Amino acid sequence: MASSTFRLTTAFRHGRTKIDDVYFEAPFKLMTPFANGRHSDFIVMLASPGFLKGDEAHIAIDFAPGTDSTIRTQSYEKVLDTADGAASRTIDLTARGDAKAVFLPFPVIPFRGSTFMNQTTARISAASTFVYGDVVTCGRVGMGERWAMRRFANRMRVFVDDRLAFADRLLLEPDAFDYTELGMWREFTHCGVAYAHLPETDPADSADHADSTAPTDPAAREADRVAARIAAEDALIERIRDHARAIGFTGELGVSRAVSGVCVRLLTTRGDDAFDFIRDVADMV
Repeated sequence: MASSTFRLTTAFRHGRTKIDDVYFEAPFKLMTPFANGRHSDFIVMLASPGFLKGDEAHIAIDFAPGTDSTIRTQSYEKVLDTADGAASRTIDLTARGDAKAVFLPFPVIPFRGSTFMNQTTARISAASTFVYGDVVTCGRVGMGERWAMRRFANRMRVFVDDRLAFADRLLLEPDAFDYTELGMWREFTHCGVAYAHLPETDPADSADHADSTAPTDPAAREADRVAARIAAEDALIERIRDHARAIGFTGELGVSRAVSGVCVRLLTTRGDDAFDFIRDVADMV
């Protein structure tokens, strides 16, 4: 792979979300989008055995106002033995205006002897609907390989209207820590994290405030806006917890509000359980 770039810009035209501009280098490929009304699914393919020593992947996606998109990858992403080197990936996501955007790649599998660094930065509008999720495994569990990677580092930052709203870091170094201990992963083999942002609205613009009772003072309107956002986030948190109970989710699950938005973190023993639950959260949002 060496150094490879994938760039995609979406646009809303003729009632559908379409490709406005796309550029990619081997081994990246993009399948023809699957359109369903205004929504489109984009599947990014990586025609390679996985990340090798020295590989650098760069992904940049711009979701334009009015678009409704889901970005997925083709399959589980493998990080092969990087020996004394490392592989890396950067992901830059932008959601403008009232864009609806979901970025949900398949889980990453760090092989024995691998070193991998991923850094994701999302810059979104307060009016956007946005979901990001990722899942990492402790290794090739099906082959009995657990905690054999050298190092796995994953950093994520989300800015809402240029204000830092959420930051997360996951660092796995099996030589330094025992992840089977209490307070760590214990018997679980997959860790997932998701961030969801609901579009912020001004309650004064709603029908409920279409009379003289709507506050006119800027500070009061801002307080109403923040209260409405928090109420919407709390409602989403309850929906996520109710869904976990309804499906009999097996694993550990935590849901909480960030500075702006909702964070979900979970531990499971199957990659599909983690991925499918995050996908369900995206459907709720």
